Amino acid sequence: MEAVPLWNVKIKDKNNVSQCIWDLCYSPTGSTLVVAAGNAVLVYQADDGGLQKSLKGHKETVYCVDFSHDGKFFASGGADKCVIIWKALSLEGLLKYMHNDAVQSLSFNPLTILLSSCALFWTLDQKSVVKSKLPARATCCSWKSDGQYLAIGLFNGVISVRNKVILFVGHYASLFSCKSNVFVIEPL
Repeated sequence: MEAVPLWNVKIKDKNNVSQCIWDLCYSPTGSTLVVAAGNAVLVYQADDGGLQKSLKGHKETVYCVDFSHDGKFFASGGADKCVIIWKALSLEGLLKYMHNDAVQSLSFNPLTILLSSCALFWTLDQKSVVKSKLPARATCCSWKSDGQYLAIGLFNGVISVRNKVILFVGHYASLFSCKSNVFVIEPL
């Protein structure tokens, strides 16, 4: 059995140079496909490949995109050290945060509006960022489907799985690793 393409789109920049597709994700309903290509976040109609909008906000290559579980938001991160959270309906930027290095991966929690961008945790209801120190650069991250565990891949070959991310009103947080070691996250 062979997969049959429903549609194909060749992404090129303003100089007609083909762009690498670094990441893409469907909205929870499957009606929208968000793509990280070049310096842009491209939003397509999933059924026919029609371009809804090319979002401008990143100054360098966009490496990663992800939708929130409720489909109200999606996020993008890239080489410009920036994470942007976008409103899915209006396709407008909501929040922007700078990292100290390129953002290679980000992932929304599947049950809440918590966003992990390689060990930085966002919560949209508090509009805050909580930082966690890691022994090496984070290169990828993914939430377990129950929202209780976050796996983080590190440049030094280590996989760190963490559970029970707890955010308190005063913007303090604690992470408990699988070995029950407590990692205290600095207040903002």
